[in-house]
Amino acid sequence: MNTSADRFVRRSYLRWFWLMAALPWCALGSAYAATVLHLMTLSDNTWPGSIKKQVTAFEAQNPDIKIELDTYPFRNLFETIEVRMKAQDKDVDLICVDVPLVASYSVRGFLASLDPYFSKDQIEQTWIKASWQAGMYKDHFMAAPMNTSTQFMFINRKLFRDAGIEPPKGLTPDQTVTYDQVAQIAANDRWTWEQVVDAARKLTKTENGRTDVWGFEFDQVSRLYQLQCLGDSLGATLVGPDGLTAQGYFNSPAWLKAAQWYGDLFNKWKISPKNVTPDESPSLFAGGKVGIFAGGEWNVGRFKEAGVDFEVAPIPYFKEGKPASGTGSWHLGIAKSSQHQAEAAKFIQFLCSSEAGTAIWFEAQGQSPATIALWNKISSDPKFHTFPNDAYLLGDYEAQHTAVPRPLTPAYLQLEDIFASTYEDIRNGVDPKEALDGAAQRLDVFFAQFKR
Repeated sequence: MNTSADRFVRRSYLRWFWLMAALPWCALGSAYAATVLHLMTLSDNTWPGSIKKQVTAFEAQNPDIKIELDTYPFRNLFETIEVRMKAQDKDVDLICVDVPLVASYSVRGFLASLDPYFSKDQIEQTWIKASWQAGMYKDHFMAAPMNTSTQFMFINRKLFRDAGIEPPKGLTPDQTVTYDQVAQIAANDRWTWEQVVDAARKLTKTENGRTDVWGFEFDQVSRLYQLQCLGDSLGATLVGPDGLTAQGYFNSPAWLKAAQWYGDLFNKWKISPKNVTPDESPSLFAGGKVGIFAGGEWNVGRFKEAGVDFEVAPIPYFKEGKPASGTGSWHLGIAKSSQHQAEAAKFIQFLCSSEAGTAIWFEAQGQSPATIALWNKISSDPKFHTFPNDAYLLGDYEAQHTAVPRPLTPAYLQLEDIFASTYEDIRNGVDPKEALDGAAQRLDVFFAQFKR
Protein backbone atom coordinates (compact mmCIF):
# COMPACT_ATOMS: atom_id res chain seq x y z
CA MET A 1 0.00 0.00 0.00
CA ASN A 2 1.43 3.32 -1.11
CA THR A 3 0.69 5.53 1.87
CA SER A 4 1.62 9.16 2.22
CA ALA A 5 4.09 8.11 4.89
CA ASP A 6 5.73 5.73 2.41
CA ARG A 7 5.92 8.45 -0.20
CA PHE A 8 7.46 10.85 2.34
CA VAL A 9 10.07 8.29 3.31
CA ARG A 10 10.85 7.50 -0.33
CA ARG A 11 11.18 11.20 -1.24
CA SER A 12 13.38 11.81 1.77
CA TYR A 13 15.55 8.84 0.82
CA LEU A 14 15.85 10.03 -2.76
CA ARG A 15 16.82 13.51 -1.66
CA TRP A 16 19.40 12.05 0.69
CA PHE A 17 20.68 9.72 -2.07
CA TRP A 18 21.11 12.48 -4.62
CA LEU A 19 22.67 14.78 -2.06
CA MET A 20 25.22 12.17 -1.04
CA ALA A 21 25.83 11.20 -4.65
CA ALA A 22 26.42 14.79 -5.61
CA LEU A 23 28.77 15.68 -2.76
CA PRO A 24 31.84 13.82 -4.00
CA TRP A 25 31.37 15.24 -7.48
CA CYS A 26 30.96 18.75 -6.10
CA ALA A 27 34.06 18.31 -4.01
CA LEU A 28 35.90 16.85 -6.97
CA GLY A 29 34.67 19.64 -9.20
CA SER A 30 35.75 22.39 -6.80
CA ALA A 31 39.14 20.79 -6.36
CA TYR A 32 39.76 20.90 -10.09
CA ALA A 33 38.03 24.23 -10.81
CA ALA A 34 41.14 26.30 -10.13
CA THR A 35 43.49 27.11 -12.98
CA VAL A 36 47.05 26.09 -12.07
CA LEU A 37 49.83 28.36 -13.33
CA HIS A 38 53.49 27.28 -13.36
CA LEU A 39 56.08 29.98 -12.68
CA MET A 40 59.77 29.47 -13.52
CA THR A 41 61.87 31.40 -11.05
CA LEU A 42 65.01 31.40 -8.92
CA SER A 43 65.69 29.08 -6.02
CA ASP A 44 68.51 31.31 -4.75
CA ASN A 45 68.51 33.05 -1.37
CA THR A 46 65.16 34.53 -0.33
CA TRP A 47 63.44 34.43 -3.71
CA PRO A 48 61.09 31.45 -3.26
CA GLY A 49 59.94 32.64 0.17
CA SER A 50 59.35 36.19 -1.10
CA ILE A 51 57.34 35.07 -4.11
CA LYS A 52 55.32 32.66 -1.96
CA LYS A 53 54.20 35.64 0.13
CA GLN A 54 52.86 37.28 -3.02
CA VAL A 55 51.31 34.01 -4.17
CA THR A 56 49.45 33.65 -0.87
CA ALA A 57 48.06 37.18 -1.13
CA PHE A 58 47.14 36.73 -4.80
CA GLU A 59 45.39 33.39 -4.29
CA ALA A 60 43.36 34.87 -1.43
CA GLN A 61 41.99 37.41 -3.92
CA ASN A 62 41.77 34.91 -6.79
CA PRO A 63 40.69 31.50 -5.39
CA ASP A 64 40.13 30.24 -8.92
CA ILE A 65 43.88 30.54 -9.74
CA LYS A 66 46.70 28.60 -8.11
CA ILE A 67 50.43 29.31 -8.61
CA GLU A 68 53.06 26.58 -8.50
CA LEU A 69 56.76 27.49 -8.46
CA ASP A 70 59.34 25.72 -10.60
CA THR A 71 62.58 26.92 -8.98
CA TYR A 72 66.16 26.67 -10.25
CA PRO A 73 69.58 28.04 -9.22
CA PHE A 74 70.69 31.20 -11.06
CA ARG A 75 72.64 29.60 -13.93
CA ASN A 76 70.32 26.61 -14.22
CA LEU A 77 67.32 28.90 -14.62
CA PHE A 78 68.63 30.34 -17.88
CA GLU A 79 69.53 26.92 -19.24
CA THR A 80 66.14 25.47 -18.33
CA ILE A 81 64.25 28.39 -19.86
CA GLU A 82 66.14 27.79 -23.11
CA VAL A 83 65.28 24.07 -23.16
CA ARG A 84 61.64 24.35 -22.14
CA MET A 85 60.79 27.36 -24.28
CA LYS A 86 62.44 25.94 -27.39
CA ALA A 87 60.23 22.89 -26.87
CA GLN A 88 57.20 25.20 -26.45
CA ASP A 89 56.46 23.52 -23.12
CA LYS A 90 52.77 24.05 -22.34
CA ASP A 91 53.41 23.45 -18.63
CA VAL A 92 55.13 26.83 -18.32
CA ASP A 93 52.95 29.91 -17.90
CA LEU A 94 55.14 32.57 -16.28
CA ILE A 95 58.88 33.26 -16.60
CA CYS A 96 61.12 35.39 -14.43
CA VAL A 97 63.27 37.19 -17.01
CA ASP A 98 66.64 38.80 -16.36
CA VAL A 99 65.80 42.08 -18.06
CA PRO A 100 68.55 42.29 -20.73
CA LEU A 101 67.22 39.00 -22.13
CA VAL A 102 63.78 40.43 -22.95
CA ALA A 103 64.76 41.09 -26.56
CA SER A 104 66.35 37.67 -27.01
CA TYR A 105 63.34 35.84 -25.58
CA SER A 106 60.97 37.99 -27.64
CA VAL A 107 62.64 37.49 -31.02
CA ARG A 108 62.77 33.74 -30.45
CA GLY A 109 59.12 33.44 -29.54
CA PHE A 110 59.52 32.61 -25.85
CA LEU A 111 57.31 35.46 -24.59
CA ALA A 112 53.74 36.51 -25.29
CA SER A 113 53.08 40.24 -25.62
CA LEU A 114 51.56 42.00 -22.61
CA ASP A 115 49.97 44.66 -24.84
CA PRO A 116 46.43 43.27 -24.35
CA TYR A 117 46.73 43.70 -20.59
CA PHE A 118 48.53 47.05 -20.19
CA SER A 119 47.73 50.22 -22.12
CA LYS A 120 50.50 52.66 -23.11
CA ASP A 121 49.27 55.22 -20.58
CA GLN A 122 49.07 52.56 -17.87
CA ILE A 123 52.64 51.46 -18.55
CA GLU A 124 54.05 54.99 -18.44
CA GLN A 125 52.09 55.93 -15.31
CA THR A 126 52.95 52.74 -13.39
CA TRP A 127 56.71 52.24 -13.78
CA ILE A 128 59.75 54.48 -13.96
CA LYS A 129 60.82 55.05 -17.55
CA ALA A 130 64.08 53.09 -17.49
CA SER A 131 62.25 50.02 -16.18
CA TRP A 132 59.30 49.88 -18.57
CA GLN A 133 61.53 50.72 -21.52
CA ALA A 134 63.71 47.73 -20.69
CA GLY A 135 60.64 45.51 -20.93
CA MET A 136 59.86 46.63 -24.49
CA TYR A 137 60.82 45.02 -27.77
CA LYS A 138 59.90 46.61 -31.12
CA ASP A 139 57.23 48.77 -29.46
CA HIS A 140 55.60 45.80 -27.71
CA PHE A 141 55.50 45.41 -23.93
CA MET A 142 56.96 41.94 -23.38
CA ALA A 143 57.79 41.75 -19.66
CA ALA A 144 56.79 43.77 -16.60
CA PRO A 145 59.35 44.99 -14.02
CA MET A 146 59.40 43.21 -10.67
CA ASN A 147 61.98 45.65 -9.28
CA THR A 148 65.05 47.50 -10.45
CA SER A 149 68.53 48.33 -9.17
CA THR A 150 70.85 51.27 -8.85
CA GLN A 151 74.52 52.09 -8.31
CA PHE A 152 76.20 54.14 -5.57
CA MET A 153 79.67 55.34 -4.62
CA PHE A 154 80.62 54.05 -1.17
CA ILE A 155 83.20 56.02 0.82
CA ASN A 156 85.31 54.61 3.68
CA ARG A 157 85.24 57.61 5.99
CA LYS A 158 88.10 56.43 8.20
CA LEU A 159 90.46 56.01 5.25
CA PHE A 160 89.53 59.47 3.98
CA ARG A 161 90.21 61.00 7.41
CA ASP A 162 93.54 59.20 7.70
CA ALA A 163 94.56 60.50 4.27
CA GLY A 164 93.37 64.04 5.04
CA ILE A 165 90.90 64.05 2.12
CA GLU A 166 87.55 65.80 2.20
CA PRO A 167 84.93 63.22 1.10
CA PRO A 168 82.16 64.07 -1.34
CA LYS A 169 78.80 65.19 -0.01
CA GLY A 170 76.71 62.13 0.65
CA LEU A 171 74.52 60.25 3.10
CA THR A 172 76.10 59.61 6.48
CA PRO A 173 75.12 58.28 9.93
CA ASP A 174 75.38 61.85 11.28
CA GLN A 175 72.35 63.33 9.57
CA THR A 176 68.67 63.12 8.75
CA VAL A 177 67.71 64.06 5.21
CA THR A 178 64.67 64.59 3.01
CA TYR A 179 64.29 63.55 -0.60
CA ASP A 180 64.76 67.16 -1.73
CA GLN A 181 68.07 67.39 0.13
CA VAL A 182 69.27 64.15 -1.42
CA ALA A 183 68.21 65.39 -4.85
CA GLN A 184 70.27 68.55 -4.31
CA ILE A 185 73.36 66.47 -3.51
CA ALA A 186 72.83 64.30 -6.60
CA ALA A 187 72.23 67.26 -8.87
CA ASN A 188 74.94 69.62 -7.61
CA ASP A 189 77.60 67.74 -5.63
CA ARG A 190 78.21 64.57 -7.60
CA TRP A 191 81.89 63.77 -8.05
CA THR A 192 83.47 63.25 -11.45
CA TRP A 193 85.51 60.18 -12.33
CA GLU A 194 88.48 62.53 -12.55
CA GLN A 195 87.96 63.48 -8.88
CA VAL A 196 87.71 59.80 -7.98
CA VAL A 197 91.12 59.11 -9.54
CA ASP A 198 92.69 62.09 -7.79
CA ALA A 199 91.42 60.97 -4.38
CA ALA A 200 92.13 57.27 -5.05
CA ARG A 201 95.79 57.97 -5.82
CA LYS A 202 96.15 59.61 -2.40
CA LEU A 203 94.26 56.78 -0.68
CA THR A 204 96.32 53.96 -2.17
CA LYS A 205 98.96 52.69 0.25
CA THR A 206 101.85 50.69 -1.25
CA GLU A 207 105.07 49.66 0.48
CA ASN A 208 107.86 47.51 -0.93
CA GLY A 209 105.78 46.66 -3.99
CA ARG A 210 102.82 45.46 -1.90
CA THR A 211 99.55 47.40 -1.82
CA ASP A 212 97.74 47.23 1.51
CA VAL A 213 94.97 49.77 0.73
CA TRP A 214 93.52 50.37 -2.71
CA GLY A 215 92.10 53.73 -3.66
CA PHE A 216 89.23 52.53 -5.83
CA GLU A 217 87.42 49.37 -6.85
CA PHE A 218 84.39 48.39 -8.93
CA ASP A 219 81.87 45.95 -7.53
CA GLN A 220 81.29 43.84 -10.67
CA VAL A 221 84.74 44.16 -12.19
CA SER A 222 84.78 44.03 -16.03
CA ARG A 223 81.04 43.30 -16.30
CA LEU A 224 78.74 45.19 -18.65
CA TYR A 225 76.13 45.99 -15.99
CA GLN A 226 78.73 47.76 -13.87
CA LEU A 227 80.79 49.51 -16.56
CA GLN A 228 78.10 50.61 -19.00
CA CYS A 229 77.75 53.84 -17.02
CA LEU A 230 81.20 54.91 -18.28
CA GLY A 231 80.15 54.99 -21.92
CA ASP A 232 76.68 56.26 -21.05
CA SER A 233 78.24 59.23 -19.27
CA LEU A 234 80.04 60.13 -22.52
CA GLY A 235 76.86 59.74 -24.57
CA ALA A 236 77.93 56.47 -26.19
CA THR A 237 76.01 53.26 -26.81
CA LEU A 238 77.48 49.77 -27.15
CA VAL A 239 75.41 48.73 -30.18
CA GLY A 240 73.55 50.48 -32.97
CA PRO A 241 69.85 51.39 -32.97
CA ASP A 242 69.02 48.04 -34.59
CA GLY A 243 70.58 46.22 -31.63
CA LEU A 244 72.72 44.23 -34.07
CA THR A 245 75.63 46.48 -35.04
CA ALA A 246 78.87 46.69 -33.06
CA GLN A 247 81.32 48.44 -35.43
CA GLY A 248 81.38 52.16 -34.73
CA TYR A 249 79.56 51.73 -31.43
CA PHE A 250 81.37 49.20 -29.24
CA ASN A 251 84.67 50.72 -30.43
CA SER A 252 83.55 54.36 -30.80
CA PRO A 253 85.87 57.20 -29.70
CA ALA A 254 83.78 57.70 -26.56
CA TRP A 255 83.99 54.03 -25.58
CA LEU A 256 87.71 54.07 -26.36
CA LYS A 257 88.11 56.95 -23.90
CA ALA A 258 86.13 55.03 -21.28
CA ALA A 259 88.13 51.84 -21.89
CA GLN A 260 91.43 53.72 -21.66
CA TRP A 261 90.35 55.25 -18.36
CA TYR A 262 89.34 51.81 -17.10
CA GLY A 263 92.65 50.25 -18.10
CA ASP A 264 94.59 53.09 -16.46
CA LEU A 265 92.98 52.28 -13.09
CA PHE A 266 94.97 49.04 -13.03
CA ASN A 267 98.01 49.69 -15.20
CA LYS A 268 98.91 53.39 -15.11
CA TRP A 269 97.64 54.74 -11.81
CA LYS A 270 97.57 51.29 -10.12
CA ILE A 271 94.78 52.32 -7.77
CA SER A 272 92.65 49.19 -8.38
CA PRO A 273 93.65 45.53 -7.87
CA LYS A 274 93.99 43.24 -10.89
CA ASN A 275 93.53 39.78 -9.44
CA VAL A 276 90.13 40.22 -7.80
CA THR A 277 86.89 38.65 -9.02
CA PRO A 278 83.44 40.28 -8.76
CA ASP A 279 82.59 37.85 -5.94
CA GLU A 280 85.64 38.96 -3.97
CA SER A 281 85.44 42.69 -4.65
CA PRO A 282 82.92 43.74 -1.94
CA SER A 283 84.95 41.96 0.73
CA LEU A 284 87.86 44.36 0.14
CA PHE A 285 85.71 47.36 1.01
CA ALA A 286 84.02 45.54 3.88
CA GLY A 287 87.48 44.71 5.24
CA GLY A 288 88.72 48.30 5.10
CA LYS A 289 91.07 47.66 2.17
CA VAL A 290 89.41 50.00 -0.38
CA GLY A 291 88.75 53.73 0.00
CA ILE A 292 86.14 54.24 -2.76
CA PHE A 293 83.84 51.49 -3.99
CA ALA A 294 81.36 51.76 -6.89
CA GLY A 295 78.62 49.18 -6.45
CA GLY A 296 74.98 48.23 -6.22
CA GLU A 297 72.52 49.23 -3.51
CA TRP A 298 72.47 45.65 -2.23
CA ASN A 299 75.85 46.39 -0.60
CA VAL A 300 74.38 48.91 1.87
CA GLY A 301 73.20 46.25 4.31
CA ARG A 302 76.34 44.17 3.82
CA PHE A 303 78.66 47.05 4.71
CA LYS A 304 76.47 48.09 7.64
CA GLU A 305 76.65 44.58 9.07
CA ALA A 306 80.43 44.53 8.54
CA GLY A 307 80.76 47.57 10.79
CA VAL A 308 82.38 49.80 8.15
CA ASP A 309 82.32 53.54 8.84
CA PHE A 310 81.02 54.54 5.41
CA GLU A 311 78.89 57.02 3.53
CA VAL A 312 76.84 56.67 0.36
CA ALA A 313 77.30 59.16 -2.49
CA PRO A 314 76.00 59.40 -6.08
CA ILE A 315 77.74 57.39 -8.79
CA PRO A 316 80.35 59.65 -10.54
CA TYR A 317 80.44 60.83 -14.15
CA PHE A 318 83.03 62.17 -16.60
CA LYS A 319 83.38 65.95 -16.33
CA GLU A 320 82.87 66.36 -20.08
CA GLY A 321 79.78 64.13 -20.00
CA LYS A 322 76.61 63.65 -17.98
CA PRO A 323 75.55 61.56 -14.96
CA ALA A 324 74.49 58.02 -15.87
CA SER A 325 73.78 55.08 -13.60
CA GLY A 326 73.37 51.35 -14.13
CA THR A 327 69.94 49.90 -13.60
CA GLY A 328 67.66 46.96 -14.33
CA SER A 329 66.86 43.72 -12.60
CA TRP A 330 64.15 41.07 -12.99
CA HIS A 331 60.97 41.25 -15.04
CA LEU A 332 58.04 38.85 -15.32
CA GLY A 333 56.66 37.60 -18.63
CA ILE A 334 54.07 35.18 -19.98
CA ALA A 335 55.29 32.10 -21.81
CA LYS A 336 54.01 32.19 -25.38
CA SER A 337 53.19 28.47 -25.10
CA SER A 338 50.95 29.03 -22.05
CA GLN A 339 47.36 27.88 -22.33
CA HIS A 340 46.31 30.32 -19.57
CA GLN A 341 47.64 33.69 -20.66
CA ALA A 342 44.77 35.78 -19.29
CA GLU A 343 45.14 34.22 -15.85
CA ALA A 344 48.92 34.65 -16.00
CA ALA A 345 48.42 38.34 -16.82
CA LYS A 346 46.30 38.75 -13.67
CA PHE A 347 49.20 37.48 -11.58
CA ILE A 348 51.64 39.85 -13.33
CA GLN A 349 49.29 42.77 -12.69
CA PHE A 350 49.16 41.87 -8.99
CA LEU A 351 52.85 41.15 -8.50
CA CYS A 352 54.35 43.91 -10.63
CA SER A 353 51.91 46.83 -10.60
CA SER A 354 49.41 46.60 -7.72
CA GLU A 355 50.03 48.48 -4.49
CA ALA A 356 49.66 45.31 -2.43
CA GLY A 357 51.85 43.08 -4.59
CA THR A 358 54.72 45.52 -5.02
CA ALA A 359 54.71 46.37 -1.29
CA ILE A 360 54.99 42.68 -0.37
CA TRP A 361 57.92 42.21 -2.76
CA PHE A 362 59.75 45.32 -1.52
CA GLU A 363 59.31 44.38 2.13
CA ALA A 364 60.50 40.83 1.46
CA GLN A 365 63.42 41.56 -0.90
CA GLY A 366 64.45 45.13 -0.10
CA GLN A 367 65.43 45.76 -3.70
CA SER A 368 64.81 49.07 -5.44
CA PRO A 369 61.21 49.18 -6.66
CA ALA A 370 60.22 49.90 -10.23
CA THR A 371 56.81 51.48 -9.64
CA ILE A 372 56.42 55.25 -9.38
CA ALA A 373 53.82 54.89 -6.61
CA LEU A 374 56.12 52.88 -4.36
CA TRP A 375 59.04 55.25 -4.93
CA ASN A 376 56.78 58.17 -3.96
CA LYS A 377 55.72 56.34 -0.81
CA ILE A 378 59.32 55.62 0.16
CA SER A 379 60.37 59.23 -0.45
CA SER A 380 57.75 60.57 1.97
CA ASP A 381 58.21 57.93 4.68
CA PRO A 382 60.32 59.25 7.64
CA LYS A 383 61.94 55.86 8.21
CA PHE A 384 63.84 56.37 4.92
CA HIS A 385 65.23 59.73 6.04
CA THR A 386 67.95 58.28 8.30
CA PHE A 387 71.06 56.29 7.48
CA PRO A 388 71.37 53.78 5.89
CA ASN A 389 67.74 53.60 4.73
CA ASP A 390 68.13 57.05 3.16
CA ALA A 391 70.12 55.34 0.42
CA TYR A 392 66.72 54.50 -1.08
CA LEU A 393 66.11 58.23 -1.52
CA LEU A 394 69.26 58.46 -3.61
CA GLY A 395 68.15 55.34 -5.48
CA ASP A 396 64.84 57.07 -6.17
CA TYR A 397 66.62 60.08 -7.69
CA GLU A 398 68.95 57.95 -9.82
CA ALA A 399 66.12 55.71 -11.03
CA GLN A 400 64.14 58.68 -12.29
CA HIS A 401 66.95 60.94 -13.55
CA THR A 402 70.14 59.08 -14.51
CA ALA A 403 69.27 55.39 -15.00
CA VAL A 404 70.10 53.90 -18.41
CA PRO A 405 68.93 50.35 -19.26
CA ARG A 406 71.26 47.85 -20.86
CA PRO A 407 71.25 47.46 -24.67
CA LEU A 408 68.12 45.99 -26.24
CA THR A 409 69.53 43.27 -28.45
CA PRO A 410 68.49 39.67 -29.17
CA ALA A 411 72.18 38.75 -28.89
CA TYR A 412 72.63 40.12 -25.39
CA LEU A 413 74.32 37.01 -24.00
CA GLN A 414 77.02 37.19 -26.67
CA LEU A 415 77.40 40.94 -26.05
CA GLU A 416 77.74 40.42 -22.30
CA ASP A 417 80.29 37.62 -22.66
CA ILE A 418 82.47 39.46 -25.18
CA PHE A 419 82.26 42.68 -23.16
CA ALA A 420 83.47 40.89 -20.01
CA SER A 421 86.38 39.14 -21.73
CA THR A 422 87.38 42.36 -23.53
CA TYR A 423 87.47 44.49 -20.42
CA GLU A 424 89.23 41.74 -18.50
CA ASP A 425 91.93 41.88 -21.21
CA ILE A 426 92.10 45.66 -20.84
CA ARG A 427 92.38 45.29 -17.06
CA ASN A 428 95.35 43.00 -17.64
CA GLY A 429 97.17 45.41 -19.93
CA VAL A 430 95.92 44.79 -23.49
CA ASP A 431 95.80 47.96 -25.60
CA PRO A 432 92.20 49.29 -25.39
CA LYS A 433 91.89 50.14 -29.10
CA GLU A 434 93.14 46.73 -30.15
CA ALA A 435 90.78 45.06 -27.68
CA LEU A 436 87.70 47.06 -28.70
CA ASP A 437 88.30 46.71 -32.45
CA GLY A 438 88.71 42.94 -32.15
CA ALA A 439 85.63 42.63 -29.97
CA ALA A 440 83.50 44.67 -32.38
CA GLN A 441 84.49 42.34 -35.23
CA ARG A 442 83.61 39.24 -33.22
CA LEU A 443 80.30 40.70 -32.13
CA ASP A 444 79.22 41.55 -35.66
CA VAL A 445 79.80 37.90 -36.61
CA PHE A 446 77.37 36.84 -33.87
CA PHE A 447 74.94 39.61 -34.76
CA ALA A 448 74.83 38.49 -38.37
CA GLN A 449 73.03 35.31 -37.32
CA PHE A 450 70.05 37.38 -36.21
CA LYS A 451 69.87 39.37 -39.47
CA ARG A 452 69.16 36.39 -41.70
